[in-house]
This record gives sequence, C-alpha cells and structure tokens, in this order.
Amino acid sequence: MAMKYFRDEDGSVWAFNEDGSQDDSITQTMVEMSEADIELHLNPPPDPQQVAESENEWRTEQMPIALNNVTAIEFGEEGIPGTAQEWKKFWLALRKWTDTNPDFPDSSKRPVAPS
Repeated sequence: MAMKYFRDEDGSVWAFNEDGSQDDSITQTMVEMSEADIELHLNPPPDPQQVAESENEWRTEQMPIALNNVTAIEFGEEGIPGTAQEWKKFWLALRKWTDTNPDFPDSSKRPVAPS
C-alpha cells in the first residue's frame, strides 16, 4: 500500500495510508514531506566524522603496503606494478592525505596507487 509521510513540529516522522483512511490522525502541526524530504530521511548523508575516520583507516592500511612494495622492488622482486619511485610518491601522497588536505575526506580524490 502506498504511503504519505508527514513531519511533526518535534521532528518525528509519520506515515499514513495514501488512501485517506488514516487522515483523521494527521494533526495541524504535521507538514507533508516532499519526495526529496522522504529520500533524505530514509537515506541520510554519512556523518562527516565517520567519513574522515574511514579515510584515516584507509590511509593507515595503505602506507605499509606502499613501503613494502618499495622495499620489494628495490630488492629485485618482480611482478609488482609500478616502480619504486612511483610507490614512494604514493606513500608521500598518503602522508598528506589528512584533514589539512583541502580534498580530504573526498574518497574520489584519494591518492592513487601505481598500477
């Protein structure tokens, strides 16, 4: 059954049958929500602090990988994509992937590992 959604003045959200069978429960303090309001209520944007923490975790995971690849390449291991210099550059970019970077924490602008 289709629903219509209302937000009350205290911020609570109410759903009623679209057929009007529950309209007597809709108070004057309730405002009907738009499709955009409903979407935002059901799928709120991520918490900025959580996004930053996630990016910090990603950076912490990537830094030893970059250093291990530099060492392995310098010792002659084959099959690792990129060069030691490219992995060093990636590692340095990871060091700068912090809240002082203007693009942080936009994951689409993360440093990119050699491939």
